[in-house]
Amino acid sequence: MLVAAGVVAKKILSPLCVDARIASVGGETDPEIGLQKAIDRKDSVGGIVECVVRGVPIGWGEPFFDSVESVLAHALFAIPAVKGVEFGAGFAAAQMFGSQHNDPIVNLQGTTLSNHAGGIVGGISNGNDLVFRVAVKPTSSTPQDQQTINLSTQTIDTLRIRGRHDLCIALRAPVVVEAVAAIALADLMALHRALWQ
Repeated sequence: MLVAAGVVAKKILSPLCVDARIASVGGETDPEIGLQKAIDRKDSVGGIVECVVRGVPIGWGEPFFDSVESVLAHALFAIPAVKGVEFGAGFAAAQMFGSQHNDPIVNLQGTTLSNHAGGIVGGISNGNDLVFRVAVKPTSSTPQDQQTINLSTQTIDTLRIRGRHDLCIALRAPVVVEAVAAIALADLMALHRALWQ
């Protein structure tokens, strides 16, 4: 349902472009290497999905409760298995100096030399590409034996999951991330238009 709604939202947002891709699987930038790690261990792995939204005009969002980050994060955390969301430099910003993280403005149109803020300053879109990443956890069903509670015997028991299951559910996530981002941004667009008309 999210993907179906996202198709409609993308049409509403046209000509904005929402594009998500796998950034890493199991900590590897090459998804095949990350998947092979899972196969070798008979386990599952998580992944990172990066999304870039091009064409967002300056001025969407608000400084506090309806900031671009909070609206997007609220929607993105509704995707099952999402455990983290970061914008721009994200957690790496905690290790930077302010002078490194700041995005120097290079012309009167507001173009910046870098995009550490991910296209959002003070909760409001600044005309740069919106850039964010979503962390997707490894699926809990793995071929490895796991420990669980057996409610019938009231003891700790071994859980064995047999059959076919995904090694990495993050591989399925980019289309969902795009859809949810489009839905959230369509809401922001409607809010922006309502406030300024």
